[in-house]
Amino acid sequence: MNQAASKEQQKAAAIAELWRRGQLSWILDVAQKGLYRLYYEAGNKTNVWLLSRRSGKSFTLCVLAIEQCLRQKNSIVKFLSPTKLQLNNNIRPIMRKILETCPEELKPDFKQKDYIYYFPNGSEIHLAGTESGHAEKLRGGDSHAWFIDEAGSCNNLEYIINSILIPTTIITKGKGVLASTPPAESDHDFLTFIEQAEHRGTLVKKTIYDNPRITQKDIEEVAEELGGVHTEAFRREALCEIIKSSTRAVLPEVTPELIKEIVKEWPRPPHLDFYVSMDIGGVDFTAVLFAYYDFRADKVIVEEELVMDMRIPGNTIKKLTENIDAIEKRLGNNIYTNEIKRPFLRVSDTNPIVLNEIRAYSNNVINFLATKKDEKSTAINNFRMLLVAKKVIINPKCVHFIKHIQNVKWKSDNNKTEFARSPDEGHYDTVDAGIYLIRNTDFRRNPYPSTYGMNMKDLHIQNPAGFAQKIQDQTEIYRSIFGRRRN
Repeated sequence: MNQAASKEQQKAAAIAELWRRGQLSWILDVAQKGLYRLYYEAGNKTNVWLLSRRSGKSFTLCVLAIEQCLRQKNSIVKFLSPTKLQLNNNIRPIMRKILETCPEELKPDFKQKDYIYYFPNGSEIHLAGTESGHAEKLRGGDSHAWFIDEAGSCNNLEYIINSILIPTTIITKGKGVLASTPPAESDHDFLTFIEQAEHRGTLVKKTIYDNPRITQKDIEEVAEELGGVHTEAFRREALCEIIKSSTRAVLPEVTPELIKEIVKEWPRPPHLDFYVSMDIGGVDFTAVLFAYYDFRADKVIVEEELVMDMRIPGNTIKKLTENIDAIEKRLGNNIYTNEIKRPFLRVSDTNPIVLNEIRAYSNNVINFLATKKDEKSTAINNFRMLLVAKKVIINPKCVHFIKHIQNVKWKSDNNKTEFARSPDEGHYDTVDAGIYLIRNTDFRRNPYPSTYGMNMKDLHIQNPAGFAQKIQDQTEIYRSIFGRRRN
């Protein structure tokens, strides 16, 4: 046996051993290994992979599905794609390619009738498309993992995940992955899962520029195929940009580019007016924004937020009052004089009982005025205009407010008076607080004293001696009136 043949045998033996251990990362390229690591680092949390074209997501999902079946006998893995045709044309060829080096004693047997890969150790991968109710075949039993490829094109995604897939992982503590480019439809269920994952911190977003396998020439080819780098298709398929619905988005102007410009730290001016704006929630969240108006810069600065779920035991109006008071004192404290400047104005939506209780708990210190709520569309339009003009600056720690203004949408195309529910189980409540804030800010009021910036060296007195004599004469008059008389 020659040396070359011996090396090939050693290589084949090493590969076979990796298969027996269920360690298949060696099959992946650099970009795919990054996704592979993210999957295992996520624990039992469901991942959402928002990935550009040619990212290798389908290949990585297949590797993860096979690994689960090899590592744990009797594992059940559910694997979905938009249609059965896509499973045949995309997923099954990938599976065949991955299994080329698999030892025969480990290789699964695919049954066309069942659309299931049966492994010798009792594990199974169940395939299904989401069209025409075919996902129902995955209902019931336990599963250890589930994967959805091209989730942005799947039908009835919310129902399939919440009613079919998640119940199968309750006992096994299994997890799932949704992988796709953003959906073309502005009301697709996948958008909700993207927003939920962003809220939980389990969203993975990789654009075409993040892919080390893609060259500049490849990018140019994709751009040409999609009609150019400025088209919606390229922005969606290559940059993973979610194109907002022109009919359901409440604040369509709030783009990722705008967020980069308005979310930042802002130096406090020497004189300012504080504002506090609150949206009261019972079933939803109570959201409070703490802000000030920078008169010289002509900008409203949102410094801090307070979001409380009043359904949680212990979250009472008294606690809400204490939290508001503590934040006001901290933001209004003058470190040089140790004085506390209270807000110039506090506004809230109308709820007399809550507002009276806050006033009582604070010993009449914290008083909210009920804001006007008429002509809501006009108030929203004004808010949109100020955001676009970068007249609203938001501190990065206001995480709820930042997410809400990016994602707030109307309940439906036919309901433009009520916001849809947000992934945090509210109604984008900080947006309402923001609208009240802008609606009640006094943009004409100048908080600077009239003598601010005046240099006393420039003060000219025409007759200093006469001025001094006049002051002395006035002093004598007051002394004669109020001074002590002697006998």
